[in-house]
Amino acid sequence: MLIYVGSYTPEVDGKGTGISVWDAQLAPAAPTSALAAPSWLVAHPVAPVLYAVSELADGAVNALSVGADGALHPVSRQPSGGSDPCHLAVTADGRHLLCANYGNGTAAVFALDSDGTLGARTDLVTRHGSGPDPSRQEGPHAHQVTVTEDEVIAVDLGTDTIYGYRLGAGGRLNPTWQAHAGPGVGPRHLVSAPDGRRYVADELSSTVSVYEPQADGGLRLVYRRPATLTEPAERNQPSEIALSPDGRYVYVANRGNDTVATFAVDGDELRGVDETPTGGRWPRHFTLDGDLMYVANQYSDAVTVLRVDPDTGVPRATGARIDVPSPACVLIRRD
Repeated sequence: MLIYVGSYTPEVDGKGTGISVWDAQLAPAAPTSALAAPSWLVAHPVAPVLYAVSELADGAVNALSVGADGALHPVSRQPSGGSDPCHLAVTADGRHLLCANYGNGTAAVFALDSDGTLGARTDLVTRHGSGPDPSRQEGPHAHQVTVTEDEVIAVDLGTDTIYGYRLGAGGRLNPTWQAHAGPGVGPRHLVSAPDGRRYVADELSSTVSVYEPQADGGLRLVYRRPATLTEPAERNQPSEIALSPDGRYVYVANRGNDTVATFAVDGDELRGVDETPTGGRWPRHFTLDGDLMYVANQYSDAVTVLRVDPDTGVPRATGARIDVPSPACVLIRRD
């Protein structure tokens, strides 16, 4: 097992930049791969290749091969088709990579060669619209793109909308449905349950929402509640959301409260169970690996490790941590 941490580029303070590599004991396992603002990482389903965004005004997507020792080596790079790319997804067959560009709200599709090398862009979807928050919703801001079989979902914070597409064999996105979150909600990330429900972390309204699938393939909002169990001391902005492997719990990272909230799935509703400090500031992302949760605390330069209680589903601090500048994303890779 290797842990890859993508960090923002702290060009002004000399802390360095790139993707660092760590082993299961949280010790450095390979040299840091120098790359500008790799704030999101995703792995190819078969080939030893990782993909990373460069979240810059002139955005890019990077393919990096994984060596036998876990070290990363640049293979190919393509313009992302927009500004500030922040999320990636790979199709299960390994033939296409999708990218969400936060800055201008576009969603791009790239062909992948059989060895995982980035090919040409096959589509670029441009959306229009805005929301009531003048500082965050002056236009579209795609924050996530996910793919299940041939269905692609793009979550747009700027337009308060979740968009559904069908991915064609040639890598073209065909729009199929839209689900509106409500004015000023600012949906950021979603996670899909096996029964088709989607759980969404809403950044601007500090809520978590439940959507159920419709016969036409769309989504309908059925429940919404605060993303925290305690009153935030300042403005709280939920970031990452995940479902426990058994589907019983939903986890939401809260930037502001600096916690991970645990919710029990109760039909269409979410019942608050507990809220756990992450041991750092501004938890931008977390990932689950077995009973461990790795949290990227962006503002405290640390990835902290929590252990999930198998009976209650609640994560608790272990005291273990990785000291790394401005962590934004954690990816676990197993051979």
